[in-house]
Amino acid sequence: MKKNLITVLILAISIINLVFNIILFFVFMPSVAKTNKLIGDISEVLDLELASQSAASAGQVDVNNLVEFTLEQGSPINLASDGSNELHALKYGITIKLDKTAKDYEQINTTLSASTSSVYDMTRDVVGQYTYKQVIDVNVQREIKEKLLAEFKEYFNTECIYSVEFYDWVAQ
Repeated sequence: MKKNLITVLILAISIINLVFNIILFFVFMPSVAKTNKLIGDISEVLDLELASQSAASAGQVDVNNLVEFTLEQGSPINLASDGSNELHALKYGITIKLDKTAKDYEQINTTLSASTSSVYDMTRDVVGQYTYKQVIDVNVQREIKEKLLAEFKEYFNTECIYSVEFYDWVAQ
């Protein structure tokens, strides 16, 4: 008899729980719908969806469409004097990433192959302006990459060049 009574009690509590869950669902559903409509209206007014899509697609290239143009390590670059009467030099290698979907990719690829000395000269001119303490700073290295990227794009008159990267970056 006790087992039957406990079973009936558990069944009654389960039914009460189900009723409360249904009540909660119907109580919160209108407020969720209103909140969703409010968020939709705000994003529509601010045009977040279109702005984020256009910002994400602007200047972004699929990684599969990038080709690396790696130059062998150039001769060391003498760094600017920092007033310590010590000479500092930088040993480096440079990789230029090209967007192979760009319309002038083939032309730039062959032009880069033929003008590696110009790339080394531009790199020497930009990097030679910095001192030893500056070139070991990661933020300055990013700045150097950005300057080189801008110079390469201007010199070769292209948007095919996507980024500039260094390897074996050793300052002494």
